[in-house]
Amino acid sequence: MNHSIEIALVALAVMVVGVIYYVITKEGEVSSQIRSIAKAVDDLHRELFAMDKRLKQELEIITSLQESVPREQNSLHAELGREVNELSVPILESLNHIEDSFGGYKEKTENRLRYLEERIRNLSLPTSISGMDDEKVISRYNQGTDIDTIAKELRLSKAEVEFVLKINQLR
Repeated sequence: MNHSIEIALVALAVMVVGVIYYVITKEGEVSSQIRSIAKAVDDLHRELFAMDKRLKQELEIITSLQESVPREQNSLHAELGREVNELSVPILESLNHIEDSFGGYKEKTENRLRYLEERIRNLSLPTSISGMDDEKVISRYNQGTDIDTIAKELRLSKAEVEFVLKINQLR
């Protein structure tokens, strides 16, 4: 009887470690994808800023030319300004579309993470994981002790301390 309880506890511990590993792995993948998307959006912002700057410079040139050019040529400059504006509109629309897509992806990712965190919280966990005393971790954290110190004092890994704090919604 006692042996089967030990086997069940070991199996439960293996499952919890597996879930933790899966969450950490997925969180790393999602973070990597978010960083790459954020970099692409940042590059587009820089390019748009540069185009906007060039557009302003061209408009300043056009304005100065309008003052010095005879009235017959004003229509040509107005057409040039319209063409420049027409060229920038699709770029702005594309950038807005990318930002919307990024926002949707970010929202989906956050929802998935919340779902996984909720699922982990709902798991029937023993009061003490791997023999550690959750109350000691929480008590020391509430006293202002940093995570590294708690891990050293209780001979736990930093990840175990963070996990206890996260499960108890302290971090």
